[in-house]
Amino acid sequence: MAAVSRNALCPCGSGKKYKHCCGKGETVSVDSLIERELVECMHDVLLFASERYEDEIVEVIAERPLEDRPEVLDFAVNLFVANWVIFCRPIEEKGTTIFSAYMRDRRYARWRPAVQAHVARWEGTVPSFDEIIHFDEDRRHLLVRDILTGKEKHVYLLATEEWPEMEKGDVLLGCLVPYKEEFTYFSTVFPVVKRSKERLVRALQAEQERSGKTGDEFLRNSFPLALDAAVSEFLWQLLDEAEWDDSEEEAVILELKRHEADASALLLSQATIFWRMYCAREVVDIENPTVYAAALRFFAGQMIEEDRISEEEAARRYGVSVEDVESTAMEFLLFGLETLDDEDDGDEEWFNDGGWDDDADWLDAAIDEWLDKVEQLLHRDGWDTDKVNRLIDEAINKWKKDGLLQGVNEEELREELENCVYEMFVERGFF
Repeated sequence: MAAVSRNALCPCGSGKKYKHCCGKGETVSVDSLIERELVECMHDVLLFASERYEDEIVEVIAERPLEDRPEVLDFAVNLFVANWVIFCRPIEEKGTTIFSAYMRDRRYARWRPAVQAHVARWEGTVPSFDEIIHFDEDRRHLLVRDILTGKEKHVYLLATEEWPEMEKGDVLLGCLVPYKEEFTYFSTVFPVVKRSKERLVRALQAEQERSGKTGDEFLRNSFPLALDAAVSEFLWQLLDEAEWDDSEEEAVILELKRHEADASALLLSQATIFWRMYCAREVVDIENPTVYAAALRFFAGQMIEEDRISEEEAARRYGVSVEDVESTAMEFLLFGLETLDDEDDGDEEWFNDGGWDDDADWLDAAIDEWLDKVEQLLHRDGWDTDKVNRLIDEAINKWKKDGLLQGVNEEELREELENCVYEMFVERGFF
């Protein structure tokens, strides 16, 4: 920056002479003063939000609990949700955000005009996931590319703020705000190492496609969903990097990963966590790792209640017999139920939240799977009484053959299935 005459007007915009303003008794540059005040202003925005709108922020954070995440990750998640609420989530019917409220508050007026000019441009800020294309560490300059929109931006890291370690190829989660002709990150960033970048991109793009919105609009309206995907990928990365003491136990997870390269991080994480618990408490004779991997894939889908596949599909996908998958999956279920009993329900949530409860059994799972198939049929063909009755007959006969109907009144079961199908038909509007 060019030197400023002491008798010239101060570049900060105060209207005072430089010697009576930023140059008074100081040898630092105006740029450094503005940088320092911008950081102070960022912290003040966060303080304003926590003081005035704590309930609104806590309510959003509480909507997306994630158990057993590392403390540093827990802090990052809460901070970025708070940032999203501050800039994007309306707090009034008119669409006013917390940041808009801050701009109208008298505490904003205390910043010097040059700082206010920067801060006024922060309106409309949206979180982003940015890949580092170039990093000049000495000058604290970055060139980043938004992994959802493809837009590139030049970023300056404010000298008065502490930044985490980062390098080329990392993906940074943060809120970019205008700074001079470039951008800087509001408050902080969270780097996701490059090793998980491709999986993260796929997960975010999948969430975006489901939302039907463009990159910026998706993050503006549904950032917590994107954050969930990023956190799941980060936790899966930590689990995947953990070492195994037994190569045969590790071989099961390697088979799972080989067959499920595009599976969600949540499914892979749940499968790995359960398998580690199972191996820690049971003596496992692994003759064929692929059988255990197939059963684990089926069982994990049931636990998280998404990406479900049948035992037949798991057997086909992994090239093993259905009987082997069924018997191994039954071992997993019994282990899970015994674990709950042994721990006196102390750690019940890891199992219940995945889709199984104390009363769950294989018949419940079979009925759920059957109802999914019937729902697809109703959606495609509409109501057909004869076809529904035939499907009920076939299901009851199969479950009886599988030994799932011991002690079950078949007529009552038939009536219950008929009611379930009709209620589904009416609720979904398959007319």
